[in-house]
Formats: sequence, structure tokens, C-alpha cells
Amino acid sequence: MNIQRIKDRCNQCLLCARDCVAGAWRIVNGEPILVAPELCSRCGHCVAVCPRSAIFHESMDYHQITKIDIDLIKPDVYREIVLGRRSIRQYKKAEVPPDIIENILKLASHSPTASNKQNVAYTVISDKAILHDLSKSVFGFGKSLYEKSRKGPGKVIYFILKSLFPDNINRYLDPMDYYIKEADKGRDYILHGAPVLILVHGPEKENFINENCNIAAANIMNFAHSSGLGTCYIGFLTLALKFSSPLRKKARIPKNQKVYAALILGYPAYGHSYTTSRKQPEIQWILA
Repeated sequence: MNIQRIKDRCNQCLLCARDCVAGAWRIVNGEPILVAPELCSRCGHCVAVCPRSAIFHESMDYHQITKIDIDLIKPDVYREIVLGRRSIRQYKKAEVPPDIIENILKLASHSPTASNKQNVAYTVISDKAILHDLSKSVFGFGKSLYEKSRKGPGKVIYFILKSLFPDNINRYLDPMDYYIKEADKGRDYILHGAPVLILVHGPEKENFINENCNIAAANIMNFAHSSGLGTCYIGFLTLALKFSSPLRKKARIPKNQKVYAALILGYPAYGHSYTTSRKQPEIQWILA
């Protein structure tokens, strides 16, 4: 791998070596020296930290490397993004242009990944027929489960599950009769009529891939909100895709890939003027 320090630009600040956690760059006799290029994880820190652009790294796409505008980084702005974002379940019929989705996903690709594997991938579905089929399949499973819980052995199992998991059963199965009636009128209780579904996936057996995908998903949701779009995390679909091969086939998930986050996206039918409240977080302080 070709990594070089451009000596006539270097001011000997040593930041490239000090910020290299892999130990590829090291300080030798007061100079930053590339001692072990084979240890490089391609994180790009040496390129990003150098104030003089004195590092050349062949694995970097220099068209993507731009000067950071510190003046744009405002804690109050990000605070409003996080507090103002809502899970959107009512959408306008307007389509989301592909270039806007692509920009969101390109930004999400800068999310951290374990060992800098950069192994998060995306499947974007805007085909209405596929969206309808996925939604119908997941809701149909819930409907079937509910109907079986109303009679015979299923009723006994239902009461056992209710005693073990009262919150989940009360919340999702008990009102199912109402949901079924509304669904029969055309309401979509899974994908909520959103024009776009983004499935965030990665290699099935990779360490920390769940974390990698969900960090990216959080960045997608926040950036989409800042761009005037709404999102919602669809846990039922994520769960269903883990266990159903036919469903994965419908969603065209690549072989040996597993979906770790499913997000719907579109233009919100209406806005939210206020933030909401949250329980106080449990924080344990361990101080010196």
C-alpha cells in the first residue's frame, strides 16, 4: 500500500503518528515515520489530522476529502435535530428523488464501523408493489397469530404469553381487532404508506455488524429529518426479515447478508411544532 509523507509540506507536528492507533505511523528520532504500513486500517486519521495536507494515502478518495467548516458545527443546531425528530407514520404521496436518498446514504457511509470495515450496505425499495407485498406479509402474520390466539390451544398459549410478556401482548395483540378493521379499509400498519423503504444490512457473521448498521441508521434518520424528510424504524419488518427466507427474497436482500435496520422514508404529511418529553435517563456516575 502506497502511503507517503510529503516532506516539503510537513511541519513535523507529529500528529499523524500520535493519532495512529494501529501503530503504522510512529515517532522515530523525533520524526513521524511509516514503520508498519501493513498495520494500516485505512481509517484516514493521518490524512484528516494533518494541517498541511502532507500525507498521501492511496486508499483515500481525495475527491471526498474537504476542509471541515468548524463554524457550521453548532451544538444547538444538532440539539434541535435530535429533539425535533419524530417517528413519522403519515406521509405525503410525493416521491423522494433518488439523488436526495443517495446523498443521505453517502453521508451515512461516514458512520463509524468496527475496525473500519465499512461493511454496511443498503437496499432502497420504492416499488409500490413490493412495498405493498412486504407490508401485507408482515401484517398477515400478525393477523394469523391473533386469530389463532382467540380459540383452542392458541387461546391457552395466548394467556401464558400474556402472563410472561404483559406489555408486548397488551400493546400489540389486544387491539388487533381494531387494527384488522382499519387495515381492511386500506390503512397500512407496517410501512404506513411511505414511498421509500431503506433496509440497512451487512455480512451475516461479521462481528459488530448489528452496531455498525444501527449507527448508520441513526445518522440516516437525523440527516433525513434535517433535510425535511421523515423516517420511522420498522422493528416488525426487521424481525420478520431475520427469520423469513421468502420475505428476504421479496426484498431482494443479497445472499449472506442480514438486515439489521428497516427504515421508511418520505415527506411528512404534517409537521410537529413541539418537542416531546422523555423519562429521565438512568445515569451511574463513577467519579474519582
